[in-house]
Amino acid sequence: MKIINKTKIVNIIISVFLILFSKVFLASLFDFTINTNVYLLILGVIMYFVIFNPTDKQKLPINAFFLIIIFGTIISVVKPVQYGLDEESHLPNVISVSDSPIFKYSKEKLTDYDSVFAYDSLRNPAKKDKNYWLNVEHKKSKISGVKTGFDNPAYIPSSIGWNIGRIISNKVYISYFLGRIFEVLAFALIVFFALKISKSYREVIYLFSTFPAVLYIIAGYHYDYLYFGASMFSLALLTNVLSGSHKIDRRYAIAFQCSTLLFSFSKFPFVLIGSLFSVLPNKYYEKKSVRILSSILFFLNLLVSFIYAGIIKLFPSKGALSGNGPGIYYFITHPLPLIRTLFQAPYGIINDFVSEPLKYVKEPSAFLIAISTIIFFLLLFIVVMRNKIELPKFFKYFSLILLIAIASLIVIAISGDPRVYHKGDIIVGGVQGRYYYFILMFMPLYCGSWFRKLFGIAETVTSENLNFESTLQYLLVYLNILTISIGIYTQL
Repeated sequence: MKIINKTKIVNIIISVFLILFSKVFLASLFDFTINTNVYLLILGVIMYFVIFNPTDKQKLPINAFFLIIIFGTIISVVKPVQYGLDEESHLPNVISVSDSPIFKYSKEKLTDYDSVFAYDSLRNPAKKDKNYWLNVEHKKSKISGVKTGFDNPAYIPSSIGWNIGRIISNKVYISYFLGRIFEVLAFALIVFFALKISKSYREVIYLFSTFPAVLYIIAGYHYDYLYFGASMFSLALLTNVLSGSHKIDRRYAIAFQCSTLLFSFSKFPFVLIGSLFSVLPNKYYEKKSVRILSSILFFLNLLVSFIYAGIIKLFPSKGALSGNGPGIYYFITHPLPLIRTLFQAPYGIINDFVSEPLKYVKEPSAFLIAISTIIFFLLLFIVVMRNKIELPKFFKYFSLILLIAIASLIVIAISGDPRVYHKGDIIVGGVQGRYYYFILMFMPLYCGSWFRKLFGIAETVTSENLNFESTLQYLLVYLNILTISIGIYTQL
């Protein structure tokens, strides 16, 4: 295959045109602007389309890997400092892991975080200028006191990037951007292996791994890259079993339980997903003894999770689940705030996650909001229709109850933050749409056969000749290019 052909050239030309004229999608006067970020995006587009091969189904994992690496890296660089969701909360943890691995201590003076905060235009009214940011240098953290808990291993990729930056330069900004980029790299690797493993859920995984809202979250300081990655990896294994592509043997049981253990360090309640293997009928197992092994590993996961979360205390102070919230008993006796919050989940998914990947913009793009929502739900509808996996009856009801319970536990856990909930409030605030990521990814398993019967277009949509994977990839790469282009012009 030629490195450059007519199709690649056409895609590059269309993409460059889209980048240069994306300002027409804003409700403001058009002015032609080219800056370093625009040149960087154009270079990324050229690199991606030279590599991109949508016609070979075997290339889907590597196509996803390079899309995430190239465009995720660009987002990491062009997204202003501390403009990622909750970066101000997660960056101190990254620096803490970099300076004192394994344990957290009661007294941690993270001087490098103070240096970053000085350039934080969102939270610091006295923000310093760009000259400060390009010249401020690393200073040693002051860490002392007693151990208060474990460092979160989810921050290891970013801390590696941060430390490599420290090795090659004494400038803080080098470490800052490398920390972001290494998180992108970690996520890209997880996606690559999830797609390599998956036999029956590739299209769903591709959609949920390369959608712009996902890339903008993982291209920053956050542990949600691990939550998203664990969701994809565990579902790749689970759907291989449910589709009959692979029986559960010792290796599969260990791999699945290891993937669900990762939830302990990102979205704790989802560690309960490990119970799904245990309730599958015997026909899905290579040997009955493997079910016992899987169940034992699941309970070991729970033990590790409880220790890490501070439910089982090894340290004198509070663990990872902090806050003195109302607790489960309160919501059992006062269920309406919980119920109202759960009923708001569809709105949160659409408004907070799907439609608005760009945060902190000087002006929103109504076109981007609309097209992102339309493309996501159109593609989701098609992948639901194309899903051919039939769930065992008991498994279907068990998993539904389990997911509702997990969603409830997430809400209850968040209620422990006094910034978002006090006893007597009618709703629990702060529950963001991305928290339901795994649940949303699971939906095609429930809805496939029902949708095909309801809409009656099964043969057309599920046809292998439709070449849907190619369409899926083209739509998502162009949506990412459009989103990043608008982000360059609108993020303050």
